[in-house]
Amino acid sequence: MDKKSPSCRFLGHLFRCDSHVSFSLAFASATILGNYTRVALNELSSYEPSYIAPGSVLWSNLVACMIMGMLQDLKKGGWFEPDELAKTFVVLTTGYCGALSSYSTMMLEMFLHSTSLMPSDTAQGMKLPNRAYGIMEFLSVLLVQLLVSMGSYIFGRSFAKNILLSLGPDMDLPEEKNELVPEPSVTGVENLWTYKLVKTFHLMLSIAALPLTALIIVLGCVYDNNSRSLWTLPELLAIPAGFLRYYLALWFNQSLEFFPVGTFLANQLAVITLAVFTMCLRGRSSEHSYAPIANTLTQCHILTALSTGFSGTLSTVSTFINEGYHLPLVKALIYYGTSISLSYCILVIMLGSLAWTRGLTLPTC
Repeated sequence: MDKKSPSCRFLGHLFRCDSHVSFSLAFASATILGNYTRVALNELSSYEPSYIAPGSVLWSNLVACMIMGMLQDLKKGGWFEPDELAKTFVVLTTGYCGALSSYSTMMLEMFLHSTSLMPSDTAQGMKLPNRAYGIMEFLSVLLVQLLVSMGSYIFGRSFAKNILLSLGPDMDLPEEKNELVPEPSVTGVENLWTYKLVKTFHLMLSIAALPLTALIIVLGCVYDNNSRSLWTLPELLAIPAGFLRYYLALWFNQSLEFFPVGTFLANQLAVITLAVFTMCLRGRSSEHSYAPIANTLTQCHILTALSTGFSGTLSTVSTFINEGYHLPLVKALIYYGTSISLSYCILVIMLGSLAWTRGLTLPTC
C-alpha cells in the first residue's frame, strides 16, 4: 500500500511501518515486554499458601495462550489487514506471546515434580511415598499445563470472535474449520479505527525499542542486587532468544507439513540450555559439599538470567498450542508426544544423572 499514515510519514523511511528495521525494533520491544510479563506473573504468584505452587509457569502460559487465541481470531476478522500489518501480527504472537510463555520451564517443572527434586523438596528433605507416584506427578503437571493452556487458547478465540470483533471491521467470519482462512481485503481500510490502532501500536513498539534497551542496560550497570537476575539481564538475553526462535520457525516450520520443525528445534534447544544452567545453579560442587557449582552471587544471578531470559524465551507454549490446534488430532498427538518425550529424556539424562550421582542442592541466590 502506497499511502502511509501521518505517524509513519513523520519518522521517514527509516521507521516505515512495513520496513524490516521497524519490524525488528517492534519485535525486540515485544520480546522484552513478554519476558517482563512472565517474570511479573511468576513473582505475583509466588506466595504461601498458594493454590498453584510458587515458581510455576502455569499463569504465564495461561495468559499467553489466551492472548494468542484472541489474536488468531482478530486476524481472521480483518484486524491485521492489509498485508503491511501482517508483521504486527508476528510481533504480537511470536514476539510477545512467545516470550510470555515458556515450554522449557514447563518441562523442567514436570521433571522436578516427578522426581521430588523441587527446591522446596530439597530444603525440607521431602520425598514421594515411592517412585511410582512420580508418574502421578508427571501426569499432573503435563495434563494441567496443556489442558489449561489449550482451554485458555480456545476461550481467547471465542472472546475475540464474539466480543472484540463486534468493535472492529464489519466482516463476516467463515465457519470454524480448525484452520486459518484468508479473509477478503477491506475497502478503505485506512479509515478503520482498528487499522490505525494496530499501526500506531506497531510504531510505538518500534520507537520504544532503543530507549527501553538503553534503560535496561543502565539499570543493569547501576544496580548489582537481585534485580539483575529478574528485571535487567533476562530482558536483554530475551532479545536474541526471541529472534532465534523466530528464524528457526521461519526457516524450518515449512519443512514438514504435519510437524512444525522450527518450533520443535527451538523448544528442544531451550530445554538443553535450561538443563545446563540448572545443573550449574543446583548441582553440588562435590560429593562431600553442599555448595552449588555456581557458588557466588554473580554467577548465580547470571545463570538465573540465562534460565529466565534466554531459555525461557527461546521456547514457547503459546505457539506450541496454536500449532497443535490447527493439526488433525492424530498428528497433534504425534507432535506433542514426540516433543514432550524427547524433552523429558533430555532432562533425565542431563539433570537426572547429576541429581542421582552427586546430588542437587539449593542455589546461592
